[in-house]
Order: sequence, then C-alpha cells, then structure tokens
Amino acid sequence: MSDFRVAIIGGGPTGLGVGRELAEGGIDFDLYEAEADFGGVWNSEAACGRTYRSLHLISPKFNTQVADFPMPEAYPPYPHHRLMLRYLRDYARAFGLYERAFFNARVERLEPRGEQWLLRTQHGEERRYALVVVCNGLQRVPRYPDPAYPGHFSGESLHSRDYRSAEQLRDKRVLVIGGGNSGCDIAVDAVHQAEAVFHSTRRGYYYQPKFIDGKPTPQWMMELGSKFASKQETLAYIEQVFSLAGYNGAAYGLPRPDYPLDAAHPVMNSLILHHIGHGDVTPKGDVAAFEGQTVHFADGSRERIDTVIYATGYDREFPFLDDELLEWKSGIPDLFLHSTPRNHDNLLFMGFINAAGGLGDGLKTQGQFVLDYARALAARSPGLAAFLAAKRIDQPDLGQDYFVRSQRHLFEADLWKLLAQMRRYRDMLNQDAPAGEVAAR
Repeated sequence: MSDFRVAIIGGGPTGLGVGRELAEGGIDFDLYEAEADFGGVWNSEAACGRTYRSLHLISPKFNTQVADFPMPEAYPPYPHHRLMLRYLRDYARAFGLYERAFFNARVERLEPRGEQWLLRTQHGEERRYALVVVCNGLQRVPRYPDPAYPGHFSGESLHSRDYRSAEQLRDKRVLVIGGGNSGCDIAVDAVHQAEAVFHSTRRGYYYQPKFIDGKPTPQWMMELGSKFASKQETLAYIEQVFSLAGYNGAAYGLPRPDYPLDAAHPVMNSLILHHIGHGDVTPKGDVAAFEGQTVHFADGSRERIDTVIYATGYDREFPFLDDELLEWKSGIPDLFLHSTPRNHDNLLFMGFINAAGGLGDGLKTQGQFVLDYARALAARSPGLAAFLAAKRIDQPDLGQDYFVRSQRHLFEADLWKLLAQMRRYRDMLNQDAPAGEVAAR
C-alpha cells in the first residue's frame, strides 16, 4: 500500500474526522485546506466561516464531541463557537493532522488520469492520488428564493453568511427570511439592536427548547428510550411536554406544522417564541413582492424594511470539478449513501448529509467508512467488488422519504438508519480483509 495515497479536500470537521481515521489506520494522505488553519465553518476569521459574535452550538456538547476525544469538562452544555473552534484544532493536534496538511492551498483543479486523480492547487502544484475525499462542506454558496420575489428591494440585502453581529442592524427595521435554525437565531439576536424585527416563514415549525428538565433536550429525548409502546406515543408525549413548557408555535398565532415532529431537521431555539410573545419579533408569512423599501406579504400586509437578511440556506459547490464528471439529481450530486458517486470508484464526498444528531457520531462513522473503503480499494478486494456492484443498483433506506419535501431535506437522513446502513456497507467492504484489520474496526 506504499504507493497508495489519498487526498482530503477541506480541513473542516469532516476532513479532520476522515484524516484522523486514515492516520490511525496507516493510510498515507495529504489534507488540503484553502485557509491558513483548520476549522471550516467554525473558522470565524476566514472566508469559509459562518459564525457571528453571539453564536453557540445548537447541538449539545454530549453528542457533538467525539466519544473518545471529549470536550473539556469546563465547556458548557452548548459551547460558544470559539470554544468549538478550539476543540477542533485540539483534535487536529492530538491526531497529528497539522503535520499532514497543506494550508493556504486551495484546490483549483481535479481531473481524472486513468485510475488516479490529478490535483492542482492555486499555486500550480500538482500531485496524483489513488483516492480523493471531498470534504469542502455544505455551506458553500448562498442560496436565495427561486424564483426570486417579484419587484425590487431598494434597501440593504444580506445573506446569513454576511451576518457577523447585531451591531450591523442598529436602529434598523429588519426582515429575516427563513425559518430554520439560522433564521431563528439571527432574528433573536437582532432584537438587541434593531428598531423592529420581522420574521418571514413559509410553513409551520416545531420549536424545540434547548433544555428540558435541566438537561439538553436531545439528551432528555434519548433518555426516554422505550418508555412508550410506539414511536407515535413517544412523539405525542414530547409534543405535550414542549407545549407545557411554552414551545407550541400555534399558541403564539403561528401556523401548525403539517408533518410529524421528527420529519424535519429540528429547530433548537429557546428564545424565538419568547421574543414573539413579547412583541420583539413580529412573525410574518411568505413575502409576496418588493416595492422599494416596502415589503408586501402573502397575507396582504406590508412593512417598511431597511435590511433584509436571507437565512435561506446554501448550495453545494465543487469549483475544482467539471459538472459533467458527476451525475446530478434535483440539483445536487447523486451520491450513494450521500457519499459515493455511482460513476466513480476512486472519489468520495463526505460531510454532505444531515441528521438530527450531534457531530461526534458523524465524524467517527464517516471516517471509518473512508478507511475501510481506502483499504478495500488499495487491495482491490472481493469486498470492494461487492460494494461497487451494490452501489450501482441498491437504494438503501435512509428514511429520506419521511422528511418534508424541501431543498434543505434532500440530504437529510434518519440517524439510526444511516448508521445501520453505513455499518452494513462497511461490513461488505471488509469481506476477506485480514482478520486483524477487521478486528481493529
């Protein structure tokens, strides 16, 4: 395996998780990071950063940390983004990833060369790799409503990517468009400086508090275990507890969700309904049209707005790859297990899936999958042959048909189904692998 080398593109959380597993598994690799240090979306000083001054994690420490590399005891249940960045860089140092990284090394071109890939950086350096793992992240290019709202808005327009502090909104009348976690968090943050805050959403949402019974809500939900006879009874109980705790949006005049509690990525926010109830945030439906600085809404109301913030998500971007090299479906690459192109056997995309769980399980699971794949590819093992045949025809159940129909949920998965399927295909890749390697996994 001495001539088998892997390239990892991206030094955010997923790239670090993949690098750690390859390093411990004895696979040679290089890690390419476009910025001066690791961190990805948590690197607030870099163009790839997606943080703002008051941002904290929406997933708690207990399932964001990697199980065998826990966050410091002093970290709170929901760490500030600076603590998260510190944790990621500590993780990279602990597993020797700084020594394997090229920084300020944006990948400009990735081209197939026989059974290898030719990788070229911004500095013109070229290297060939037997396997490339793309980990450049989901939050790449700002996504806006499509089709665009009729009319023209003459005030200031921002995307959530551009938001850094509520100081940007001092004494302004602000409209936040988008009901996900970023939209809710920014609307809540804005109330401290803005003259008025309006929040536009197109559907009903379940708003989950960050704590129940003194515990992070995801931990409280996990501890329910098999207390109830069915999933439906469990969800009904959770909804009842949320409602009693004051987290029923319908009680604040918001539309009721028309889908089950677990059929959309959770909105974890303890304060959005609080501020709606106090008049600090005024909920609005969908935007109907712009007219100068007047925004018309679908219910016939209108408001004068100084600043519009689009918290409407992101599109993927792979500027180093020609689009025709990938197969596309619904505007995103058609990837088996959301990670493996069906038409390439030496290219993987990791970190392009969301599930209602913390980061820790995802880093470990995806990294171990890449390690098993790399070993099988290097050996051209029977397990690899079985996997390559399966990926062309299998349609594994990741729970995707259960979720709300939206662009955001095209890459959503049921966490437990995802983990089970990843284990299934890792076992397939490990067919006829040396016993010691299998035991190590």
